[in-house]
Amino acid sequence: MKKETPLKKPRGYLSQSNKGQAPGSQTLATLPDSCLNLLSPELKKKILTLDQTPHLPDWPINTRGVPNLCLRSALFGVIKRGRRKAVKGETVTAVRTIDIRYTGWKLDQGDFDVLAQTLHLQTHHSKKSSEKYIRFQIKSFLRAIGRQPGKSGRMWLKDSLRRLTATTIEINIEAHQSSMNEKNTYAGSLVDEFLYNNQAQTYFLKINPHLAVLFDAGWTQLQWQQRLQLKSDLAKWLHGFYASHREPFPMKVETLKHLCGSECKRLTDYRRSLRLAMAELVNVQAIHSWQIDDTDKLHVKRFSPRQCS
Repeated sequence: MKKETPLKKPRGYLSQSNKGQAPGSQTLATLPDSCLNLLSPELKKKILTLDQTPHLPDWPINTRGVPNLCLRSALFGVIKRGRRKAVKGETVTAVRTIDIRYTGWKLDQGDFDVLAQTLHLQTHHSKKSSEKYIRFQIKSFLRAIGRQPGKSGRMWLKDSLRRLTATTIEINIEAHQSSMNEKNTYAGSLVDEFLYNNQAQTYFLKINPHLAVLFDAGWTQLQWQQRLQLKSDLAKWLHGFYASHREPFPMKVETLKHLCGSECKRLTDYRRSLRLAMAELVNVQAIHSWQIDDTDKLHVKRFSPRQCS
């Protein structure tokens, strides 16, 4: 079953990425006491413990836990093949409660699959070991995300991990403390680093340990087998978006177009793709039904608990 929490912003989180640090740069754990003392004792303690090993929530083996900011924005967008580009400090379209800027090669739903599977391995790995690096074989990893483990699949996976490692995501977070309001920025990559052993066809990978704080702002369990049955990237994005809402509200088709990062120039073309994608969601029983009304708003009906049982 899906785990849902309201999308809220952590209080007082301040960070600098420790990837590629110059001499004199700082990690969270080495920030001056004057900075750390501005935070609540609970958050200060959590930041210090998160500096090395990510402590992610737990979820069942047949689901994947993902922060809501990855599901309610164009961070992992719907990109046409051959149209990927690099951006610097670009504002990512997202719901009103999320403020993201992104630097790096644009990410798509394939990159989302890689990150989701990596987070899944991390949360189950941490139960067995305190090692910072997770280890996985290429074949099993690719099969777990619905891809063929041939040469092209291996090359694609390495390219995806390069993109996830070379990213910088800046998330603005408002902190309300006593009589003053602060606006801090978290900036960091999604994957810290990886080591590839060609002979053993094995990866050793370390995710950014501070990703755990993104789960504090709300996260969702995705039904993974449903997602693997979906064919189009738009259907996959919509699957995550509606999974992150307990009660979906009507939304303009044009708004959805911007939120998913669609590159369709004409709204009529996007609407046609949207209808096909929504039909996919019905076919895999991710939703009960849908309709676009006379005001061009999409209405989505979820299965009730009784219908799901």
